[in-house]
Amino acid sequence: MFQHLNNSNLNYVISMFLKHLHSKFNYKKYLTWSIFFLFLAICGMIKAQDKEMILDDLSTPGITSQKQSWAFFTDGVMGGLSQGKAIISSIDGINCYHMTGNVTTENNGGFIQIRNQLKPTISTKEFEGIYLKVYGNKENYSVHVRTALTMAPWQYYKYNFKSNNRWNIIKAPFSDFKKSNIYQPSGLVGQKIKSIGLVAGFKDFEADICLSEIGFY
Repeated sequence: MFQHLNNSNLNYVISMFLKHLHSKFNYKKYLTWSIFFLFLAICGMIKAQDKEMILDDLSTPGITSQKQSWAFFTDGVMGGLSQGKAIISSIDGINCYHMTGNVTTENNGGFIQIRNQLKPTISTKEFEGIYLKVYGNKENYSVHVRTALTMAPWQYYKYNFKSNNRWNIIKAPFSDFKKSNIYQPSGLVGQKIKSIGLVAGFKDFEADICLSEIGFY
């Protein structure tokens, strides 16, 4: 039933098949599209890299990449009794801002923090969120940001996270920040951030956290 193919016939069949395949498949067109998609992929990688901004990695300790200084303060500004301090230190050979203190909710208080003013402001449309490299004591801390629409001292947006007693990266998406007050827009996305703070607060505990790098991604 089946005709036996010798080597000569087999080579002829393969040759005809490849000719037919070549006629159906445009290699030049394939190569053009391949180069085009490779170009798009490279552009996407460059764009992703451009969207990361280091605000402070202690290259110039105490001063951010925007030439702004960090400030430490407690709930004493509103009559609270929390005590603490923030110093430039080193943990496991990594330079950091080391914030420690006793946080107490007595007398309507309950926080200590380090905060930085952003000049110019940072648009939440340009990045996905904030990242921090921190070393803590397994307690909960938070990132607070303020915008032009958070005019009262008790208005801000916050992202809570749990620290570990080792260095790790925390990523805080803007979409996950929660508002502190009913009289402010519910979402942070779309606004411009004018200040950013690392906060220990809202319960009685001993705060001990180090920040070695912070920025936007």
